[in-house]
Amino acid sequence: MGINSKGFRKMAYIHDIVDVIEKKYGLIVHGDAQKRQSIDGMRFFNENDANIEHLSPNVLYLADFSKYGQLEVYGDILYVGAGKEQPGSDALYIEENLDMIDLYNTIEDVIISNHQIYLKKQTLFNVLHSGHGLDSLLKTAYNYLNNTIVICDSSYGIISSYPELADTENLEIRNNRLSVKPKNSEDMEVKKITERIYHSVYPFAVKFDDYPYYWIFESIRIKHAVVGYVCVRCNEREHTESDLDLIHTIAQMTSIQLQKDDSYRNPQGIKYDMYLSDLFARHYTEPLAREQLQRLGVRPREYFFILACCFSTESERLMNYHYYIQQLSTIFTNSITGIFGSRFITLVSTSDMERMNAGTEQRIITFLTMNHMIGTVSYPYDKLIDSSAYHNQCQGLLSQISSEPGKSPLYYYNDYYLKNILKSLNKQALVEASIHPSIKFMKKHDDEHGTNYISTLQAYFDNNRSAPATANALFIHKSTLFYRFDKMKQLFNITLDDKDALFAYEYSLRLLE
Repeated sequence: MGINSKGFRKMAYIHDIVDVIEKKYGLIVHGDAQKRQSIDGMRFFNENDANIEHLSPNVLYLADFSKYGQLEVYGDILYVGAGKEQPGSDALYIEENLDMIDLYNTIEDVIISNHQIYLKKQTLFNVLHSGHGLDSLLKTAYNYLNNTIVICDSSYGIISSYPELADTENLEIRNNRLSVKPKNSEDMEVKKITERIYHSVYPFAVKFDDYPYYWIFESIRIKHAVVGYVCVRCNEREHTESDLDLIHTIAQMTSIQLQKDDSYRNPQGIKYDMYLSDLFARHYTEPLAREQLQRLGVRPREYFFILACCFSTESERLMNYHYYIQQLSTIFTNSITGIFGSRFITLVSTSDMERMNAGTEQRIITFLTMNHMIGTVSYPYDKLIDSSAYHNQCQGLLSQISSEPGKSPLYYYNDYYLKNILKSLNKQALVEASIHPSIKFMKKHDDEHGTNYISTLQAYFDNNRSAPATANALFIHKSTLFYRFDKMKQLFNITLDDKDALFAYEYSLRLLE
């Protein structure tokens, strides 16, 4: 990030100065102020300044409108007592007459207050530079914010906090790590807070229905990837604008600390890699495979599934591999993750044939999205010694998806099995020739004449071959749908009462996707 002690300046933003003036005097400061324009000092505008076309940068000049309002000078000027007139140059102005000395002191207080923030940032930098670690950084920041500060990773796991958290209502232990409860992470998704974190480059404040105070969030980024976020709970005192500036600095410094922190290593990593390698090589009997898995801390349940994930490009990997493994273990509590080349392979055991619930699915999607990764999920299976085949399902699909990126970062083999199997044949001409001729001719007719027979037939299959449901989905009357079916029969020899033909049509449509 390039933050150093020289990166902090004694200054205030014009936006902050204007805000204080308007609140204190109960008036409006007119003119087009650049919100993030910084001011380092103050001066009263005088006769010498009137002869200078371009004023000193980053200095705010206070000027009496009756004397200097019509001058064409360029710089940061605040005119006082303008009435209904406008200055001759692009500047800020106040219609009312104010005591210039009092106004000067008010603005100077804002600059001094912001200088105190500068000193706080300097202290945080010294803590970071001295190598005391993330916990000390947050402890120092708490002395200024006086509100609980939490650092979370992209899987909602707690990396660090100050004061220490003891919140059983919102937090739980997942694989020996403190983590946000699914109901809270789901609430963040519904309210699009996670999406805002992903796109934010500055802190933002939000309220939750169950809490009377604000929560402040900001993403922690390494290059372009979001590796986590800062969360400040404003339950001890209300936040100020200067707090947001300080939280922004905390997020930047946390990013630096995470990049050099070695606390995310996984001592079980080699054991996991070896076990999975032996499992995929079929070196175990079923009882031994289950026994070994249990020794690694996973309780073998009725079903298993494999998750394989990798970065969109290898250059996206910004942290030690074990940093990501730790997050995967937080998302899937009864699991182990190994590293195969540049890919993460997670073996999960579950008591339900549904591979993951909605909350877990959203967690893994958030993790993949924030870290610029894609993942594939195998079919569920019940014999651990069959893991090799399901591992191959994920690996093959991952290779296919990597070359054909889509909108979602998570892909289920269930949705791609046909394409995956056919692609493995490596005979494209043979695959294309297997498309039913009626479907080929229908597609050609649609392309040439602008008709919609293909989409109509696809909707029929999408709606479980129910004519009423298909008509509703297409927003047409059933008689219109049956008319289209008749035309399909006349033009393309489509038969909708032959189960084998229907299978061939649906297979062909899948190939055309």
